[in-house]
Amino acid sequence: MTDVPLPTQRPRPTDWRLMMTLFLFTGLAESLAFGHFQAFTPLYLHELHVPASQIPAWTGFLGMIGFILGIPLLPFWGPLAERVGRKPIIVRSAVIEAVMFLIASQAGSPYALALARFLSGFVMGNTGVMLALQSEVSPPKRVGLAIALVSAGPSIAIAAGPLLGGLVATSFGLRSLFLLDAALTAFSALLLMLFLHEPPRAPNPASTGRLALGAVRDVLGIPPVRNLFLVYFLFSLGLSAIQPFLPLWIHVLQGRPAPAVLHGPTAYIVGLLLTLGGIAMAAGTPLLGWLGDRSGVRLALLLSLLVNGVGAAGQAAAPNLAQFAVWRMVQGLGQGGVGANIMTTLARIAPPERRASLMNLGLLPQQVSWFVGPLLGTALTQLYGLQAMLLAAAAVAFLSWPLAALWLPRLRSAADEGGGK
Repeated sequence: MTDVPLPTQRPRPTDWRLMMTLFLFTGLAESLAFGHFQAFTPLYLHELHVPASQIPAWTGFLGMIGFILGIPLLPFWGPLAERVGRKPIIVRSAVIEAVMFLIASQAGSPYALALARFLSGFVMGNTGVMLALQSEVSPPKRVGLAIALVSAGPSIAIAAGPLLGGLVATSFGLRSLFLLDAALTAFSALLLMLFLHEPPRAPNPASTGRLALGAVRDVLGIPPVRNLFLVYFLFSLGLSAIQPFLPLWIHVLQGRPAPAVLHGPTAYIVGLLLTLGGIAMAAGTPLLGWLGDRSGVRLALLLSLLVNGVGAAGQAAAPNLAQFAVWRMVQGLGQGGVGANIMTTLARIAPPERRASLMNLGLLPQQVSWFVGPLLGTALTQLYGLQAMLLAAAAVAFLSWPLAALWLPRLRSAADEGGGK
């Protein structure tokens, strides 16, 4: 009998549009859920019978506990993705998110809530891997737009999250809100498992530790990469010093002294004005990403940094709420284009064989600034006052623009490179 050869199984074709949609939804679900943690933790602590005098300390502790493991582990997720594949690393984050929000929804004490927040340290390291994979499968002419649209998920969550979360929490309670977040992130994990198809590639034989060390060496040793990280850190440092104090500044612009706790009509005004900034950010992300594809990513990044810096200074100098709202939207518009074009630039200058490792570290400047920025803002406010701090932080963010103009290389636009529609 003649053996009949078995048909060779062909790998599934990778649809960059489907991948972009999956990653957009993943980022949206993740940012919505974490945004609810940030916005409603003090209220939830009150429900867990934490004394009012201890709520600020618990809020600060819960906000940073995930970074205890998250930042030390961050350099290893990209190299691990190079060895075992990008899909398992991406799915890992969504699964852990579902578990942590389920624990939060059932918490009976602040210690259970602390356990949920501690698990967030194992979630970090998915965004850079997603963007690296997206940049590899997208046509060259569409890399900037694809990365920008994936990055738009968190921007949309910033715009809509507080309002939607507040509506759910008011109608059904905070436990129901966190349970809904658990279901949403679990659904995201299921979609990734079923529909995310990574193109076949030879695994990198180097050890995870060696790849992580190589990525750190690349950040320090490749001048364009090092300069890009410094620009991103200055931009993020300025914003992370500003953001926690904007509700207090809005209160001052209403003609009232800065309070310890915001309540009443001020809370609604704060929500509205921050939502306006989020809407502008959600619009600016794909718009400035598209500009990067059409006219060059360097131009789009410089424009984003300039608009962000001007808007940040404008909202700090605004004499009333109406002008603050205008400048807040200007700042949000520029902010939307910075992260997307930073990651697109990194995708273009990173060596292909280490792209996932480097892009995974691409968010490290932002994450470090989340520690340093609020401390800097607090210190400057104590020394010089609220408005002086806002202006100084805006100047730090603005400084990233001339430095980017001096340091970053001129890259050909995707339109010049060709290679896809």
